[in-house]
Amino acid sequence: MRSLALLLVLAPLVLSGCADSHNRFGDAGGDGGLCGPPSSLFCVSACGSDAGYPAVCTGGSWACPPGTRDITTCPPGCVGAPPMPGCVCRGTSWSCEGGVCPAGLNPWDPSDPLRRCTVEGATCSSGTGDACGGGLFCTCHSGLYDCAVAEPDPVCWCGRQPSEGDRCNEEGASCGECCPTPGGTGWPAMQCVEGHWTSAPCPAIECPVFEIECPVDTSTLLGRSCGAEGVTCGDSCCSSAVSCTGGTWVRGPEADCALCSEYACGEGHCRWDQACGSRCGPDDGIQFYCAPLNEGCSDCSCLILDASQRCEMIDGHPHISELGFCG
Repeated sequence: MRSLALLLVLAPLVLSGCADSHNRFGDAGGDGGLCGPPSSLFCVSACGSDAGYPAVCTGGSWACPPGTRDITTCPPGCVGAPPMPGCVCRGTSWSCEGGVCPAGLNPWDPSDPLRRCTVEGATCSSGTGDACGGGLFCTCHSGLYDCAVAEPDPVCWCGRQPSEGDRCNEEGASCGECCPTPGGTGWPAMQCVEGHWTSAPCPAIECPVFEIECPVDTSTLLGRSCGAEGVTCGDSCCSSAVSCTGGTWVRGPEADCALCSEYACGEGHCRWDQACGSRCGPDDGIQFYCAPLNEGCSDCSCLILDASQRCEMIDGHPHISELGFCG
């Protein structure tokens, strides 16, 4: 009798354990019981929400919990919160306008991990409005940022003639010349002070006279400073002459000639007693000039050239050029 009583007491416990071990609803963390492998359903509380819930096994199949829905039943849209401020939903992807590019991103190195991106069409930029600072403008294409690079203004490093107050990027740097030199810029002396070009003090010395290489277009000299007093460039017969007077290039002298003997050199002309020269200009372009020929010299054989120059006869006139490539 005692054994029968003990069996009656334990029976509900055994039956209860069996029922728990064969729960046909399963749970999200197990193998789903009767439902088989875990579900790939992604359930959300509402369309557009980034709150996700695991599916549950109900009646032998996977389903979203009560109060949620399968995201595939939602109309097209973006899932989750925007990856950064300023993003807008376009179709089914976030497009992030005006985002800041990762610091240190190398736009030329395809292996740079900072170029990786995940939102197709997303854009980013970096840099400031400072004329002497670079900038990046990137768009996400196939998992990598494709970037355009904005270079600083050449005036910042004396790549072109600065004006008083223009920005510069190297404190104490100098630009221009107190005394013009052959092959120099011919620009007034400037110095970089607190990020801006300012006129540099020049010593009270008499600049030496040097043999001028006249530009083809002598009008570019007008009003600029010069240190070769009395030197003339251009052809007085053709009203293109300018002279160094009082430290400044001015027009003149002029003569009344019926015929000027000159030939084409670049976009301008040189006189018959000059050689046409070309060299790399300050902006990587080709700059033409007229170089005086020694008396009795009219071809390449009598010209004295340095190791970086060559001469060839074109249409009966000597043309001097620099070796190599400009740019």
